[in-house]
Amino acid sequence: MIHGSVVHDPTGAYDDLPLDRTLHEELVRTVLAWMPQDRTTLRQADIDQAALQLTGYLRLLVREVHTELAALPQDPEILARAGAERTRTTLAETVRRLGAAPVRAHRGLGQAQSRARLVQALHTALDRTRAAAAVPMPVPGP
Repeated sequence: MIHGSVVHDPTGAYDDLPLDRTLHEELVRTVLAWMPQDRTTLRQADIDQAALQLTGYLRLLVREVHTELAALPQDPEILARAGAERTRTTLAETVRRLGAAPVRAHRGLGQAQSRARLVQALHTALDRTRAAAAVPMPVPGP
């Protein structure tokens, strides 16, 4: 079951709201299309809001990927198919970056784009994990 929300929710009060992947994929595409030379037309408030929204979504996505990965059978073949080690590395790197102090390079644009790339990486990890869980294991027979 997917849970999450669109809001910045450090207390987890809104954990039962469904993730809105489509909305956030569109936000990711928009943020990654922004260029440093666009700073004259981009409002700082828009950059900050995008970074904040992606940060909140990333926290929820980390929990979702971790939950899906933990639910996989501990079969080496399934874990390999899910790219479990790569997913664990992606999760660890995301948690590390979310815990780091913000860097204000390019007035926050770099941070917003970094968050967008992390969303892409976690969506890939989530899809890979779900695909591995969906493939039925062969039943040993006579």
